[in-house]
Amino acid sequence: MSRRLLSIMLIVAGIGAIVGAGIALRPGAAQTAALFDQSQGPRLVRFASAAQFALYLRRLAQRRQQRGWGISEEPPMAAMDMAAPAEATPAAPANPEITNNQTIGVDEGGIVKQIGHYLVVLQDGRLFSADLGTTPGAPLRLADRIDVYRSRAQAASWYDEMLVLGDRIMVTAYNYQERASEITIVRMAPDGRLTREGRFLLSSSDYYSTENYATRIVGDNLVFYAPQALDSHGPDGRFAWPRLRRADRDGEANAGEELIGPTDVIAPVGEVADPVLHTLSICPLRGAMDCRTTAFIGPAMRELYVSPTDAFLWIGAPDGLPWSIDYANQRRQQCTAGEVWQDGTGQSAMLYRLPLDGGAVGAVAVDGIPADQFAFESSGGRFRALLSRTAAGCFEPDQVRPLSLLDLPLSAFGDRVRHLSDRNYAALPGVAGQLENRFIGPWLVYGARSGESDDPAAASAPSPGSTLIAVPLQRPAAAVRIAVPHNALRIERAGNDAVVTGYRSEAGLSISYVSLGRGPRLASTTVLQRRFESEGRSHAFNAWIRPDGSGIIGLPTTLRGERAGRGWSDSQSSELSFIAVSPDKALSQAGELSPRPRTQSGYSCEVSCVDWYGNSRPIFTGGRIFALMGTDLVEGRLTRGRVDEVGRLDLTGGRRSAIAAAR
Repeated sequence: MSRRLLSIMLIVAGIGAIVGAGIALRPGAAQTAALFDQSQGPRLVRFASAAQFALYLRRLAQRRQQRGWGISEEPPMAAMDMAAPAEATPAAPANPEITNNQTIGVDEGGIVKQIGHYLVVLQDGRLFSADLGTTPGAPLRLADRIDVYRSRAQAASWYDEMLVLGDRIMVTAYNYQERASEITIVRMAPDGRLTREGRFLLSSSDYYSTENYATRIVGDNLVFYAPQALDSHGPDGRFAWPRLRRADRDGEANAGEELIGPTDVIAPVGEVADPVLHTLSICPLRGAMDCRTTAFIGPAMRELYVSPTDAFLWIGAPDGLPWSIDYANQRRQQCTAGEVWQDGTGQSAMLYRLPLDGGAVGAVAVDGIPADQFAFESSGGRFRALLSRTAAGCFEPDQVRPLSLLDLPLSAFGDRVRHLSDRNYAALPGVAGQLENRFIGPWLVYGARSGESDDPAAASAPSPGSTLIAVPLQRPAAAVRIAVPHNALRIERAGNDAVVTGYRSEAGLSISYVSLGRGPRLASTTVLQRRFESEGRSHAFNAWIRPDGSGIIGLPTTLRGERAGRGWSDSQSSELSFIAVSPDKALSQAGELSPRPRTQSGYSCEVSCVDWYGNSRPIFTGGRIFALMGTDLVEGRLTRGRVDEVGRLDLTGGRRSAIAAAR
């Protein structure tokens, strides 16, 4: 979705996906009648021919005219397919996961990655490679810097995130002129030098989301989602299928080829009033490139979760089915002062599953809406989701809404879309305010912030948001209420436990450690006086927990209260605050690492100068502590309970000419 439509993005902050190579998935033995309200449902099928798809589009246009709907003015949102780089060398360097990813084994696009003993930083449309050395305390050295863009005039609008595999770096950008996602491939040499190898343009609308990440790597596979409005037409007036265009090094992209055709599209199982073509590409990144791209039609509402084995997409159900959501009658109302809009969840939605190994797509009909991608989890042959099941309407921010835990075996997903029965849902205690949730091992932990604001003043009065709920996944009825002295602004994993940040007053940020061992309990809380959390993305938080349970937590903070909103367009660097964790789970403040004021060094940003993903990250790797703050990379060492600076690198200090001279 376009940054020009940020108000819409704040409503639908996630991004969804589903992919597949076929649909002939046979029900497993666990698919008994008790799982479903009806034994039979509509079957998932693909369009049989171009003529059949063209007929569908004509009928869709007729329905639009009858209902008086105009053509959408939003830029077309198209399928994403990823051409892979050449095969990596046999001795490709390791790529440790150094960011706070939702699921272990599923890497997410971000602004800092690791290749061997180098950190790669994406900032200002440029890549910086920082040599960490091979021993703690080794001098930090700028190995190279390269512009991802070819020139300022030819630059994409925003360079947002990157992934690494071996010695290859994939940088994702959105190009408004081309109306395409731009994927640039850069290779790192053993000495840290960077070389741009090529780029790809993929028909798309802006993929940017305020919370989710556009790209993921699972094993050697790249996973990339994008939607496209079905009123998108090419110069000849026909439907414009998404295309993949390629360019070598600094050359212009070719005409490309269509990624998919009509027989790659899974037809809707009912009438969709305002349909969107949802597509997902799974691309092997080693050896010959052979991306699998599949698309299907459904309403625009969606949410994506990727596990180590599957991609899951929650999406609104079509109209005209016994369990469908009537989206036509859920238009957003003008809520009164003090109220917020809640989309309807009392009826049903579609949930799709596709194995990443090329298995067939399956689906079930479910009841409820997730808060975000963190409401999903899949492991041990099961899928689980925390869902809100409230009718559409205006609600006061602190009004308690009912929640349920969905739990079903993966074998329940089949080519017959059947409606799950109530036996698959366990009622859970409701919470008031904006929901925050995380699955942590065998537990689900959730809570809420007051209203929809990160403002510390909004949390100054006691409220139900000061209660956390810890749910054992094997016995949801045994949910435990945990009183905490602040609301839940963020819930993250720290080892096998949870860390919760929030505010109880304007005095500063509260941080609580919740032990989930033998019995969930609040182990410790500390308050960072006059400090406020300044970035909201999941990668902004990080934790390193040792085998004995001790460790350290890091997150960006600021002394400026006006930055407590954790703005997604705030390009100011933050400080990194660190909190030590003792073996008995007690928290103690371990100090801060800070950026230095910028000096006149001849460095300037030319493109992508708004840090939509933030720019500050705590990094724990190889037993070492680092703080990335804009273009400052600082190493710290925990001594006697405090993190002190032991090394610093200004990424802008090595100018292009100096690097070239060193070669």
